[in-house]
Amino acid sequence: MPGIIDGKKDIRRFASYQLPLILYAALVFIVSSISRLPEPEIEFEYLDKLAHFVEYFIFMLLTIRALANLPVALRGFFLYLSAVIISVLFAALDEYHQSFIANRKADIYDLLADSAGIMLGAVIHFFHFRRKQSRSCLSAGDQPLEKTGK
Repeated sequence: MPGIIDGKKDIRRFASYQLPLILYAALVFIVSSISRLPEPEIEFEYLDKLAHFVEYFIFMLLTIRALANLPVALRGFFLYLSAVIISVLFAALDEYHQSFIANRKADIYDLLADSAGIMLGAVIHFFHFRRKQSRSCLSAGDQPLEKTGK
């Protein structure tokens, strides 16, 4: 019947789209709670910032995916704006949380690296999705819009 929520379908949707973001956020929180992370064997001055960048690049992609697949999905500008706000807020709260952990501290440069990963994730997703959409229109037999000489 229209208007009735399909429980199994909603559970599958949640498990496929929102649960991965929740589990990833929990993993980020758990790792942030470790007072001394193991030192990597790689000698690279900005490895910490690169790790933050990649961590939140992934977080952003998962956030976009989760929001775009809600029962009442977000689209367009509001999808990206909501995903950026949620991701940056989570990153800021994660940094704040680290200030309470022994041998850890909140670092504005970590938050900047997080934000850079978030923004790049949004931009790459936007252009990838846009290109994918235009290809699907063409494969469906639609003709590309042509400029008129008017």
